[in-house]
Amino acid sequence: MGVCFDKICIVGAGSYGTALAQCLSQKSNGILLISDMASIASSINEYHVNKEMLDGIYLSPDIRCSTDIADISDSDLVFVAVPASVVRTVCQQIADIGIDKHLVLCSKGIDIENACLITEMVEQILSNDLVVFSGPSFAQEMARGLPVGINVAGKKRELADHLANALSYPSFRLKAIDDYIGLQVAGAFKNVLAVGAGILAGFDCGNSAAAKLIVDGLEEVMRLAVAMGGKNDTFFELGGIGDTILTCTGTKSRNAQFGKYLAVGGALANWNGSLVEGALTGRSIPAFEKKYGISMPICHAVHDIIYAQNNAHHLVEIIAA
Repeated sequence: MGVCFDKICIVGAGSYGTALAQCLSQKSNGILLISDMASIASSINEYHVNKEMLDGIYLSPDIRCSTDIADISDSDLVFVAVPASVVRTVCQQIADIGIDKHLVLCSKGIDIENACLITEMVEQILSNDLVVFSGPSFAQEMARGLPVGINVAGKKRELADHLANALSYPSFRLKAIDDYIGLQVAGAFKNVLAVGAGILAGFDCGNSAAAKLIVDGLEEVMRLAVAMGGKNDTFFELGGIGDTILTCTGTKSRNAQFGKYLAVGGALANWNGSLVEGALTGRSIPAFEKKYGISMPICHAVHDIIYAQNNAHHLVEIIAA
């Protein structure tokens, strides 16, 4: 394809963006992280650690960090690894800079206000070639060099293939697939299912109930993906069932922890933990159901528990029915 990825920039120096930088430093000598916090930039540049977001990991000396997003102009490839709620702002900043680099979107969420995919929102702002990056990948495990597999997909399959071939190595495998719609839907809504799995865990419903939620919930999400133009096959990929299992059952899952909090009567307004993408994506469930004429009872129950103050036990009743 003739595309060079010698210099890679990652916008977002949270735990995931930092872990991604550590992985990509194996394939590039020029990794730049962009943070909105001077303390993080200073810590990475001076001590090669991101103590605030990824404590305990010594970062490659080839990784540096800037607080000026305009510095992405020197990069060959730009990853966007910020929460879904911040993607619009970042893309507007990129538009203001006026660069035409390939963009890789790592944010797992949707445009809540318009009930559409992140890529649809980005394409309203930018004309850059886009690749979606999604799969089962906890930041701490990635940063430690443990094996991980991730799907990449874009409108241009050739670009996704080139990205996968250029950046993969034995413990960090990227697999290109054709379905950038389904990959986004799976990545966003598995977080809603993970909140539901946490609710079941909070009621001590057992592993069998969790398995039923994953299977039935994935069927709901698959229906939505197909209605939006995605493919069933995507849900048998890393970014489908793989990511769903990890997020629903992993002990480090923030979404599942939030679900456990809801099970004991907690409310979103009082949650003081890390950002929970499942709660944000969950807000859009009724809008997606209406827009595409489908029913998503498990996801809708999670929505009602978070936003309509329904008793969390209602989800147990749906799974037990």
